[in-house]
Formats: sequence, C-alpha cells, structure tokens
Amino acid sequence: MADRQALSATFFAFKRRERGGVLTMLSIAYWVLAIAVFGVFFLLNAQGIADYATWYGSLIQSGMQSGDPAAMQMNAMPPASVMALGPAYLLLLLVTYVLFAAYEAGCLRWMIRGETGGLFGLSLGADTWRVYFGYWVWLFLFIALYLVFILLAAGIGIAFAMSSGGAMESAAPATAIAMALGMLVFLGALLFFGVRFAPAAATSVARKRFAFFDAWTVSKGRFWALFGSFLLLYLMFIVLYFIVGGGLAFGMMSMVQVGQAEPQTAQEAFQAFARPQSLALIGGFIVIMVIASMLLYLAMFGVNARAAALALEEGKIKAEG
Repeated sequence: MADRQALSATFFAFKRRERGGVLTMLSIAYWVLAIAVFGVFFLLNAQGIADYATWYGSLIQSGMQSGDPAAMQMNAMPPASVMALGPAYLLLLLVTYVLFAAYEAGCLRWMIRGETGGLFGLSLGADTWRVYFGYWVWLFLFIALYLVFILLAAGIGIAFAMSSGGAMESAAPATAIAMALGMLVFLGALLFFGVRFAPAAATSVARKRFAFFDAWTVSKGRFWALFGSFLLLYLMFIVLYFIVGGGLAFGMMSMVQVGQAEPQTAQEAFQAFARPQSLALIGGFIVIMVIASMLLYLAMFGVNARAAALALEEGKIKAEG
C-alpha cells in the first residue's frame, strides 16, 4: 500500500487533475510563447549572432590549422556587434525565467487549488512572482553553501599545511583526501537542502503568499518520500536519454557507413551533420528530449504540489485570504 501511495504521489500531475487537459494547454501555451521569445531575440540580434558564428569559427579554424589550441587566440576582441549580445542575452534570460515561473505557477495553482487564469493558465499574477522570487532565493542559497565549502576547504588546507610544518609534499595526499571528503559533504548538503526546500514554490502557491522557507515544514517527515520520487523520475529520464541518444548515434554512424567514407576533416564532418537525414535525426532527438523534459518538470511539480496539498490538509500550513 505504501509503494502504491508513493507512486501515486510521484505521478500526481498526471492523475485526475489532468482530465480536463489543463496542463496540456498550459504546456502548449508555454512553448508557443517561449519559441516566440527566442524568435524575437534571434530576429533582433541576427547580425550579432552571425558575427559571433564567423568570429568563433575563425578562432577554431586557426587553432585546427596550427595544431595548437593556444592559436585560437581566445583573447582576441570580438566585433562590437558580438559584444552587444551580452545585454540582449541577459534580457532574454530575465524574460525566459519569468515565463517559466508563470508556467510553474500555473501548473501548481491548478494542481493545488484547481484554479486557472490568464492565457490558458499563464499569467503575471501574484503566484508567478512568488515562484520567480523563489528562484533568486535558490541562487543565493547555493552561493552561500558554496562559500561555506570554499572557506572550509581553505581552512582544511591551511590546517594540514601547518600540521606538516609547511612541507606541502607531505601534506598534499591528506589535503587531497580531505578535499574529496569535503566535496562529498558539499554535494550531500546540496541534495539534502534541495529536497527539503523542493516544495518551496508549491508552498508559496498553497499559502497564497511568499513562503519559501515554510517548505521546510512541508517536507518535514517526507524527506525520503520526496527523495525517492525525484530519484525515480530522474532515473527514468536518464534511461530514456541514453536510449534515444544511442539510437541517434547508431543512426548517424549507419548513414556515414552507407556509401560514404568516414569524415577525415572538420569540414567533412560538418557536411555530414548538415545532411537532411542527419538534421532529421537530430531534430527528432531534440523533440523527444524536450517532451521528456517537460514531462519531468510536470511530474516534479506534481510531487511538490502533492506535498503542499497534504501539508494544508494536515494543518502544517494555512492558506491566506
């Protein structure tokens, strides 16, 4: 029974809530807008993107011709049009993250409260901004945890150096082991806090206010259930990736071997990849993995939504308004 409940929570997003096709329409609307945003970016920055491709290609070519990677001259200044891509790219990131926050908020709002709104569920309402500002908290938490790791690593290195009387040769093996253990601790901390705060966006949507740190209460007593659900979803995604990726590699190798010599130069390899058959295989791989990624996101939203909904039912958290 416990296993059945765990699987039900893992695939909560695809249960009864999706009978009306709300999440499907949300996903379609998100991708239409995302493609439109990227299309506008490429149209407005077409010259800079073309100049970047030409500039970077020339660096690669110079390095290949000389046989010396240093000959790529990565310190060479790019054209002004390439430098102008920086601000435009930052604006693109801002818009895409707000759009994804609207998508996540729309999915969570439907799965937790059964509510829709905006364009097929997408809106710039309060839930979207609660989710979006949660992304910034995630960033700052990661930076803080990383700084703690760096300080501890530096302290360990200094301690071993002092204990060995300044002889770096004798302290090096112990320092390397300590650093490896420190990295494991850092990754373990990332995993632990990542799972405990995973329902943060769902908690904010459930409480109808920004409540990132209330996710600690929501995930209390559910760490292993959440961890198991996320692990199962990621394992399924990884298996699919290797199956589809292996099929792509096999198809590309088969096309190269049928009636054509193996590419000997970078230009021949590029021409082989640029053939319609190759582009069709690559396009198919991208489409399959994009769909798989969206299903993964939806499933993870569902896991977090289920945790927040249960916390509401149990009285661990309360909705406002």
